[in-house]
Amino acid sequence: MEGSLVISNFRLIFTALFLLCAAASARADVVDDYLAAQMRQLHIPGLAVAVVRDGRLVKARGYGLANVELNAPVTEDTVFEIGSVTKQFTAVAIMMLVEEGKVGLDDKLSKYLTGVPEAWSAITIRQLLTHSSGIQNYLDVPGLFPETARPGLTHDDIAKIFFARLRLDFQPSETWSYSNTGYLLLGNVIEKASGKSYWAFLDERIFKPLVMNATRSSEPVALIPRRAAGYEWHDGKLENRAALTENAYAAGSIVSTVRDLAKWDAALSAGKLLKPSSFEQMWRANKVGGGATAPFNYGFGWFVDTYHGRRVVAHNGGTPVFSSFIHRFVDDRLTVIILTNHADRVIDHLAIDIAGAYVPALARPQEPQADADAQTSQKLQQALLDIFHGQPDSASFTPAMQLFLRTATGRGLWQWLTADGALQSFTFSERESVGDERILRYKVVLGDTTRWFSFTLTADGKIAQINLW
Repeated sequence: MEGSLVISNFRLIFTALFLLCAAASARADVVDDYLAAQMRQLHIPGLAVAVVRDGRLVKARGYGLANVELNAPVTEDTVFEIGSVTKQFTAVAIMMLVEEGKVGLDDKLSKYLTGVPEAWSAITIRQLLTHSSGIQNYLDVPGLFPETARPGLTHDDIAKIFFARLRLDFQPSETWSYSNTGYLLLGNVIEKASGKSYWAFLDERIFKPLVMNATRSSEPVALIPRRAAGYEWHDGKLENRAALTENAYAAGSIVSTVRDLAKWDAALSAGKLLKPSSFEQMWRANKVGGGATAPFNYGFGWFVDTYHGRRVVAHNGGTPVFSSFIHRFVDDRLTVIILTNHADRVIDHLAIDIAGAYVPALARPQEPQADADAQTSQKLQQALLDIFHGQPDSASFTPAMQLFLRTATGRGLWQWLTADGALQSFTFSERESVGDERILRYKVVLGDTTRWFSFTLTADGKIAQINLW
């Protein structure tokens, strides 16, 4: 009798384990098949993904080719440029110095750097972190990127070029506009306040303690083991592109792997590196213009948002040859990390779709939903078309959004999507409320490409935000 019970219990355990393994295998197949299809559609030669659940790495895999000419496959240890995902490392470094009393968030930039223009005298460290300083994004100024990428320039040299060439798009904290310039200057602040180079500081305080052995600066001439080559789909074919120089350092010059970034995510989840209060500040959406909602919810180095009533923090990265995305579904203790070797691809939607395979509540609605306010949907569709055509109707937007749309970053943010083709459909997907604001999401088909847009509306119906994810 005792032996029969043991055998019976063993069978139950074995059956349960078999079902768990089968479910995991099925989910893996769904994700693998989905990514293969997306890579074909987006012409992505190579991609790596990591999924972290409850602090454990549950998936790490490479797809496609790290080097097309050599037929070298992508693995979970392939090294990619991560672009603006770098900014969260810069923000953590600043907060380390804040905790040590070496930097103050409301200190003026001029406290740390010499030669700051008089027009910039009111700009604070906090405003640089939240993209509310008003300083032009240097990538929007013709010729300035190649000028700052010249070999031999020091970080101080680059700052001097910015001081001489860039103006303010708006007064500090008046609105929000993404500025790589601000994060490069934060790199200089880290160097001045710590007495170490930016890279030495990150290596000693973050990379080495977390055993992120493959994570470092991007240098085209350096020999970096397992580094992926970068590509762009151009005129119907794949073309080689040169690697990013180190000159974009604190704004976008880190290279890493999905395995290393999973270690980074685990450290964030465990509350390592910083005090809880510091993380709370980093992941709190900044307000502008006397407490108004900014055109994007941004903290320190992270976009901060709500999705299906759940808290999320995320950031994408794009360089001339690579695209990346890290999406942390904080309330679900789930993180999706994606790295690719194709230039500036929008891959944000991939993370959400993968997350839905692990947490069904995060999945997008598959069937069209009843639209209880077709008039508002028509207004939003027209607003999007007006932005595409470079003629937004100011009356539809909040003052902060109006001001943002007058900047070079705001004008160009959505217009590139017209390359997908003409608008085919604009279908209501879902809505949720956050405080007194409404978020409406739509499935939008441009040409043969499907995009997902969300619109945040104020209580009086003004468009405060438009997000692509």
